Amino acid sequence: MQPQLCKNCEHVFQGNFCSNCGQKTNTVRLDWHYIQDELKYTFLHINKGFLYTAKQLFIRPGDTVREFIEGKRVQHYKPILLLFVLAGLNGLLMHFLPVEDFIYKPTPDTDVARQQKIGKEIYDFLTKNYALYELFVLPIYAFCSWLAFKKFGYNYIENIIINCFATSQRLIIGILLFPIQYFLRESPYLVLFSFLTIIPPIGYTIWLVVQLYKKQDLGSVILRMLLFAFNITVFILLLFFIGIIIFAYLIKAGYIDKQLFIG
Repeated sequence: MQPQLCKNCEHVFQGNFCSNCGQKTNTVRLDWHYIQDELKYTFLHINKGFLYTAKQLFIRPGDTVREFIEGKRVQHYKPILLLFVLAGLNGLLMHFLPVEDFIYKPTPDTDVARQQKIGKEIYDFLTKNYALYELFVLPIYAFCSWLAFKKFGYNYIENIIINCFATSQRLIIGILLFPIQYFLRESPYLVLFSFLTIIPPIGYTIWLVVQLYKKQDLGSVILRMLLFAFNITVFILLLFFIGIIIFAYLIKAGYIDKQLFIG
């Protein structure tokens, strides 16, 4: 086989792929066959990766996470990408639920109306940027779980992956329950059902953790789950107080109009 010049990095190589960057030798002109091949690859990749991982997280969540960490990864969807895709889809679906109509009622009280307006703006911002929100809190969750389960041997990065899968599992449950929420979208029971939907994810997360650390003493695992919950609570309170301090500084510095809050 004659040496070839890579069209991507201009490296001289022999074979079907560039030994420097992996570019294919055969780069045909873009046409409908190219689109067909891309769609076929995308569908198969989603089917074999995305759906496979989602299924495994339901039937053997802890074992799946442990095997992935130990190196059994070829069939799985990338965990961070999985989280990003599911969070984006979840945020999109949240736009179809008029939850704010049940929470932010019209009121003649200007102070209450102003606070409701701020709350609705925060809710709208969260739904529009839900994927970014999940990626933002992921390192915090991972740090809290690393502190709680540090004795069991997984490092911080491995805890990021563990929390990726746990959060993805929670998001999948939310997406599966969405049709019921949508059916109840004009019902006064929508908010109640939305609150109840947190129960299945909590149960699955507990199952994931217990199965992940099944070689450890169950009592110790439960105590460390409680420690994890405590760590999360502390971090939330800490972030809340930091947010208040930053918010007060922005108002004092004139970056935010305080009249928006005091009338």
